[in-house]
Amino acid sequence: MSHERHPRLLIVAVAVAFIAAACGGDETRDDTVIASIADREFTQGDLDDLLPDGENTVPGRIATVVEGWLTTQALEFELDDLGFPVTDEDRASAAEAVDGRNQTRNDTERDLQVAEIANSFAISRWLEEAVEDAGDPTLPDYLCANHLLVETEDEAADALQRYIDGEAFADLAMELSTGPSGPDGGDLGCAVEGQFVPEFEAAAYEADNGEVVGPVETSFGWHLIEVETVGPADLDTHPDADPAELAQIAAAASRAQIDGIVFDLQQQAAENHGGDAEIDDSIGTFSGEGLQITPA
Repeated sequence: MSHERHPRLLIVAVAVAFIAAACGGDETRDDTVIASIADREFTQGDLDDLLPDGENTVPGRIATVVEGWLTTQALEFELDDLGFPVTDEDRASAAEAVDGRNQTRNDTERDLQVAEIANSFAISRWLEEAVEDAGDPTLPDYLCANHLLVETEDEAADALQRYIDGEAFADLAMELSTGPSGPDGGDLGCAVEGQFVPEFEAAAYEADNGEVVGPVETSFGWHLIEVETVGPADLDTHPDADPAELAQIAAAASRAQIDGIVFDLQQQAAENHGGDAEIDDSIGTFSGEGLQITPA
């Protein structure tokens, strides 16, 4: 009797194994550890989940994914060290956000996205204090100017002498300038540093408000520059500039400051926790002082 039941049991076992494999059960998952940091591990199965469709064989893509995983873990450790730990509430809110999008392909992808978003909540709390400690962002320099453009240095020198003798700069620009702003009295408007050619800016940013400098040679010819206002992009320095444009510049400076602070946090996390990270030789090599991986 027992001999009759063994084949049936074998058939059932094979069927169960086939179903488990078809459903992506644990039996088919590769749990070989390919990266770790402190007590956390990243397996070949995790990599396969995050890089489907054969991308798990591309060295550059593998290195990028493992770097991302290591960075996420290191950031969480660093935030905890700084007194801004990721909380259960952070994780619950992050899970709700990820599940609401319903765009993850598997649990590994979901868990990583949840971890990244949960980190962002803790970073936001830390940023409030870090930004306050950093103070106001540094505003870029801003120049409001007029100019007169001619072909030769002698022409520019003659125009400068006429200005010194009392002629209005705008009148000279309308009469003599070969540049497109000539008909408008040489009006160039206002712009943040870096918008004009270097030689032009080098002269203009050394000037005082209301000063005419030159002749200055650039690839366009010879310039005289009438500096209306020059200095940090704020209304105190440039009272006649467009307030909306200055507000946009200030907002961009604030975003740049925040980006810099977060970048420094990431670098700090890599330096402080990179020594606890290890990767398999098949992934590549990286310095224990950071989390940058050179693909295998």
